Amino acid sequence: MSGADDPEDPTAGHLHGGVVVASADKTILDSRQAADGASSQASRDASHAVPGARYEDLGEIAHGGMGSVRRVFDRVLLRTVALKTLRFRSDVLNDADQFVEEAQITGQLDHPNIVPVYDFGVTATDHAFFTMKLVDGETLASRIRKLHAAGFPADGLEAIVAVFQRVCDAVAFAHSRGVIHRDLKPANVMIGSHGQVYVMDWGLGLLRASTRPRAAGSDSTPVVTAPRPPKDTHRIEGTVSYMAPEQVTGHDELIDERTDVFGLGAILYEVLTNRPPYVGKDIRACLEAARDCRMPHPQALVAHPLPPGLCEIALRAMRPRPDIRYPSAEALGADLARFQRGGGWFSTRILADGEVVMREGEVADSAYVILEGRCEVYREHGGRRDILRQLGPGDAFGEMALLSARPRTASVVAKGPTTVKVVTAAAFQREMERSSWLAAIMGQLAARFAELDTTRSGSNDWL
Repeated sequence: MSGADDPEDPTAGHLHGGVVVASADKTILDSRQAADGASSQASRDASHAVPGARYEDLGEIAHGGMGSVRRVFDRVLLRTVALKTLRFRSDVLNDADQFVEEAQITGQLDHPNIVPVYDFGVTATDHAFFTMKLVDGETLASRIRKLHAAGFPADGLEAIVAVFQRVCDAVAFAHSRGVIHRDLKPANVMIGSHGQVYVMDWGLGLLRASTRPRAAGSDSTPVVTAPRPPKDTHRIEGTVSYMAPEQVTGHDELIDERTDVFGLGAILYEVLTNRPPYVGKDIRACLEAARDCRMPHPQALVAHPLPPGLCEIALRAMRPRPDIRYPSAEALGADLARFQRGGGWFSTRILADGEVVMREGEVADSAYVILEGRCEVYREHGGRRDILRQLGPGDAFGEMALLSARPRTASVVAKGPTTVKVVTAAAFQREMERSSWLAAIMGQLAARFAELDTTRSGSNDWL
């Protein structure tokens, strides 16, 4: 946990450890409404909520609907940890059972990017608590705000993408143990002072029904928890601004790993836009947007150019139907790794049969790489078309436009449906920013090509 909470969007409908409740008559209640009256009481009761024999209270870090997170010193192990307490109270949310399950689930998810749980107990005043690693650092939400305040620099984006890759790894691990997080968002990802990354707040963690009966044993065994009574129906749990459409129904049987895939896409959406997918005047407006999976394209929300490859990953993860999203967090992570290897600033274009993608005599700043299909290079003389070359997957054309602003010397037409990567000069420059040494080499090549171009004549170059 960090030393200070990050402010959340007022339409989010969720505070640390809280839920949004939809009753049978569809009335919406923000968990913070229930929490506001109790928060001051939580502060008054704080001294009684910390087990004083072992832990020395060093102050509150955060509080929400279910309880408080405090910084404490463990007098036995001589270390500072985070202690989360629950105020026992009777309401529809069955907080006590949910609190115990959060501790049990998190305690069994032994992964470098999931915050570890150390201990669980009940104080003399009947306050349940568990302790976990204290993470001194900042949330991913805070890091995203800094990225956009700095003008979305390439190195800052690369650093956040690396953090996000580790979040994908943690979620994939949880899925392998049968756990769905259900509340993935930048505020629930902590970045430590030395680059550690932790997925936090598993309070809404959902165990897949098929995994519950299995007992713990091997490293591949799913997470198990103590039996719980059936949950109330018509309850929506999560943060509205990041919800998948199926999460809005309130029926747990519709939720699976692809619900978290949507949440990962929503985090990436905020990386790109500095805002969550759904923003509205109130929770009801956000719920309607989430139900319809209605959000602007990331590029429509910012003035600076965004990497098309990263936008495509986010939007695929957030498709309305689970069956057309990435099938798993691993699949999303694989595409993210391909983006990190390069080429993510280049957009993809599908050409129709007979479409002229490059025309002789035009001045442009784009080159193309064929992914699928084929193209034909030609020149026209007196109404006659002279074929110069046939191109197929892996072939590039138009690359001289990236090095010098001169007219095209040939035309290129698609021969059948063809998919190409579009390499604009601006996108090419962005890719070069990712590798200073490669940019230096390309700069020298550009200068030498330009020098060669001024000394030759009668070129039959068609680039």
